Amino acid sequence: MQPSYVHHVREQVRAYGETRSYTYLREAGRELTEEIATYRDLDRDARAVAAWLADRPESTEPVVLLYLDGMAFLRAFLGCLYAGVVAVPAPLPHDERSTRRVAAVIADSGARLVLTTANFQPMVAAATTAAVVATDDQLGDPDAWQMPGIDQGTIAFLQYTSGSTGTPKGVVVTHANLLHNEAAITAIGFNDAATGVSWIPQFHDMGLIGSLLGSIYAGANLVFMSPTTFLKRPVRWLQTIDKYRATFTAAPNFAYELIAKRVTDEQLAALDLTTLEVALCGAEPVRERTITAVRERFAAAGWRPTALLPAYGLAEVTLLATAGPIDAQPVVTDGPDSVLVGCGQAARGLTVRIVDPHTGQRALDGAVGEIWIRGDSVAAGYWNRPEETRHTFDAYLGDEGPFLRTGDLAMLRDGELFVTGRLKDLLIINGRNLYPQDVEELVEQLHPALTTGVAVSVEAGGRERLVVVQGVKTALLRGTTLAELTSTIKIAVARGFDVPAPSVVLVESRSVHRTTSGKVQRASMREAFLDHSLATVLHEDLEPALSRSSTAGPTR
Repeated sequence: MQPSYVHHVREQVRAYGETRSYTYLREAGRELTEEIATYRDLDRDARAVAAWLADRPESTEPVVLLYLDGMAFLRAFLGCLYAGVVAVPAPLPHDERSTRRVAAVIADSGARLVLTTANFQPMVAAATTAAVVATDDQLGDPDAWQMPGIDQGTIAFLQYTSGSTGTPKGVVVTHANLLHNEAAITAIGFNDAATGVSWIPQFHDMGLIGSLLGSIYAGANLVFMSPTTFLKRPVRWLQTIDKYRATFTAAPNFAYELIAKRVTDEQLAALDLTTLEVALCGAEPVRERTITAVRERFAAAGWRPTALLPAYGLAEVTLLATAGPIDAQPVVTDGPDSVLVGCGQAARGLTVRIVDPHTGQRALDGAVGEIWIRGDSVAAGYWNRPEETRHTFDAYLGDEGPFLRTGDLAMLRDGELFVTGRLKDLLIINGRNLYPQDVEELVEQLHPALTTGVAVSVEAGGRERLVVVQGVKTALLRGTTLAELTSTIKIAVARGFDVPAPSVVLVESRSVHRTTSGKVQRASMREAFLDHSLATVLHEDLEPALSRSSTAGPTR
């Protein structure tokens, strides 16, 4: 293994400098235009940024990167690594809530310098007291760059968690963590013969490590676009795979559901997806119905039955923790309330255990417990949070450890990991354990107008009560009233899970809080319900103990 990720990248530049490239696709009306940078181009630009950073006194602290443009971000991020500066990727703020989150990231990291592009520099500068510099023009002399004194123990970057409430936590990723996890990713088909396609945000671990940093690590080509470019016209993802003869892509489950629903027959007829070998699916629970829908929908375009590869990972293990084997059908099994999809076995160099969260003892094969992970991909801890670091990253099973306590629930069967949900999201209603995503999935299928929603529990009147806050597209109601829709939800959930009928709040789809990668934020939505701050409530049917007119109101 190389002394650092930068040392490895420099070797890749020497090996593939002009023969491998990154292609960024920008929107120009309904068309996409290319910006192409070879490995050698990126190396030159990274050295220029690094040489400039070496003379900035603020670079002794972490440097926050706020970019919409993926290629500009990549140059700045590599520049930070080349300078031995701790990079902090974060999403550009677009509203008051996201501005507060970015401000919290800047404050928590201790950053005194923010890098962005000229068109966003005034907006970013208005939101922070840190120095804000645009990197559109070359900042330094690439020939003046010198390799900094970095090694495997050096911090490469801080990967901030989604932080639905409170201050987000910065996961400390070292060069050793990055090298180890990238090696694990290459083992599932992302190698120097690959061409990848990505639209995942560069500040999300799957987009950053799995695509942007993973491509040059592996010696692969990458074609990428912004998440907005994909979401506006989801077929662009598949058209790009077709045009560039891509072999590898990755996305959360919701994106695969989206293309299965939104790609038209006419668009499908023009697609050739025969080159796609691996379509990694992670970042949220993988649904068996999604796998089936994608396989059946795109079979005519040459989508391989084995292409969709379920995986499990998290920022605290850099990215990849488990993945299924290439060229194999996903494994499914019956879970407590739904069919579970296997996320494969432990990635290379990692050990995965299932532990009873109450006793701290290793669970039996097939029993649900908390996922614990050990190995060199496990990050160094949380930035400036020693107590939380000890609790999360320093767990032991007897003499075996230290393990990362993930907070995720799963079971192992013959080495295959089946993720069931989040420990903190687990709902206990009338003594019955429910996974919120199971409730949410059932509700979404009840009517075409029902989009994304959350299931949470709220304590009131001395017991936990189930609340469903559900997004609705009113244009798709087709004569169904909101009251009828609410009644349908209450009856279906009560019958489907053998629990009292839930309280239901219907809101406009855009009012459901999501992370930047599209995952629902249950904790944030629960807080909004308790604080009576849910946006655009269309209709609600609440138990008396949760009624808005109650003087006491719900308790936490």
